[in-house]
Amino acid sequence: MLCAVCGREGRGFCWVSPPRSEVKRQFKRFCSMQCQSLYAKRFKAGGGVVIDPTHNEKAAMEAVLPQLGEYVASIGMDKPLSVYSRAEILQLVDVVLTAYFDNLRDLTPEDVPF
Repeated sequence: MLCAVCGREGRGFCWVSPPRSEVKRQFKRFCSMQCQSLYAKRFKAGGGVVIDPTHNEKAAMEAVLPQLGEYVASIGMDKPLSVYSRAEILQLVDVVLTAYFDNLRDLTPEDVPF
């Protein structure tokens, strides 16, 4: 199963909703304690499905641009995306996702009391 926050492969961390007779229990997996904590904070705040990006998500999107630009420059600025190899596309996706989630985690306050 995939991480409920970042979409990476779940690695042993999970969350199960409190039992209620009228509703089927939710079960979520996470790739790390960081993602599990982010989900718990969002759930406690009453957040469910995020439609519009939050302020931190927008900032993380902006923070990806330098890494994306650096990668595209290393391939060649004149090379169209349509002629990128499969490996180049996969590396592009990895650069963007890694930078996005690293920045998102950095922007999340560490105010968990335990």
